[in-house]
Amino acid sequence: MKRHKDLAVFLLCAFLIPAVALGAQSLTGNAALRFVLYGIQAASPTISALIVFIMNGQLAEKIGGMFSRGHIPAAILLPPLTVCAVMFPAKTVYCIVTGTAFETGDITSARLIILLWALIAEEIGWRGFLAPKLMEYGADRRLIPLITGAIWCLWHYHFLIQGSIDVPIPLFFAGCVIESYIYAFFMELTCGNILSAMMYHFSWNLFLHIAAVGPSENGGSIMPYLLMVMIEAVITAVILIHGVKSGGKERPG
Repeated sequence: MKRHKDLAVFLLCAFLIPAVALGAQSLTGNAALRFVLYGIQAASPTISALIVFIMNGQLAEKIGGMFSRGHIPAAILLPPLTVCAVMFPAKTVYCIVTGTAFETGDITSARLIILLWALIAEEIGWRGFLAPKLMEYGADRRLIPLITGAIWCLWHYHFLIQGSIDVPIPLFFAGCVIESYIYAFFMELTCGNILSAMMYHFSWNLFLHIAAVGPSENGGSIMPYLLMVMIEAVITAVILIHGVKSGGKERPG
């Protein structure tokens, strides 16, 4: 019963906090306050996980267990290298096929702050709490990334309302699920070091803008994004063929 309560509290908070933040944003015209509220809604998965840990008196234990001292070089270096190996070829193929020049995107100071915030905003919740919790329930290890990815995709509803998602929802959903297997692979590779998931999330968001993969940066074309997801799908297929465990090492509940 306790395990189900923990999951219920996490999901309720993760989905409710963005709604409250959106409502608060609509009531104020203060740009600084709206920016802070945007940060809160983006960090709702981590905030929700922390709430559960505090409720159970396990904050130090759980957070300490996520940041293992081993595999730090792999956790820091492999995610951004993988992201580059996905996004730049996708954009290059698009440019060759369409005969357009390879143009990079601009990173404003405000966007850089948001990107850096992504380092801590989500993954303690998704890959640090949710995936291990599903493992505790005995979910099939091959299905845990799928379930986590589906919930992760649905959680983006508030960004959809704000118009921050510029790709078709089915493609976005597919991308979330496919990428969840890559997250799980890095978590397994680094023995559950959450830093690997944090770095992948940050790198993905960063290079999505640097490589200018989104439709809004390519005259509305979804081809670069579609090519990126297809490359990620190949990587995921390789992971599944060789066997992948769930997103992280097993931890006590």
